[in-house]
Parts: sequence; C-alpha cells; structure tokens
Amino acid sequence: MNDQPWTEAAGAIVGAVTVSTTSNGGHPPEFWAQRVVDRLIYVGDQAPQPIRDQAHAYRDQMFQIVLAGIRQALASDRAYRKD
Repeated sequence: MNDQPWTEAAGAIVGAVTVSTTSNGGHPPEFWAQRVVDRLIYVGDQAPQPIRDQAHAYRDQMFQIVLAGIRQALASDRAYRKD
C-alpha cells in the first residue's frame, strides 16, 4: 500500500444547471416529458423557417410519445406495487 498523499489535481466541469421546485408534491409527467425532449432535441433559432417549423412539429410528436411512455410507466409501477 502506498502511503504517499494524492498530489494530482482533480477537476470537474459542470454544464448548465437548472433547478425546478414544486410545492406539496413532485413534478407532473408533462414536466418530465418536456425535460426529456428538451435534452434530446434542440431547434436552432437560426434555422430556416420551414426547417424550424418541421423540427418543432417533430418535437411536439416526440413530447406526446415520451409523455405516453411516462404515463404507462407510472401506471405499471402502481399496478406492480401492491402497497
């Protein structure tokens, strides 16, 4: 075993941090679906309008798909737990 102290510098890079709070409970499924879609799909403001419109329509579709999946997971979890 080496008794020498650790002398190498350690560091971490933290990206943008967002904090969202609630009162009297957690966030609804829509919040989480939007968070997932926001992390997966970015639509640039400088994109040509037709492409931006298509990208926003795609994001809206993905939001509905992710939201449906989250709702199914919640329903399944509640059915699985026999509390």
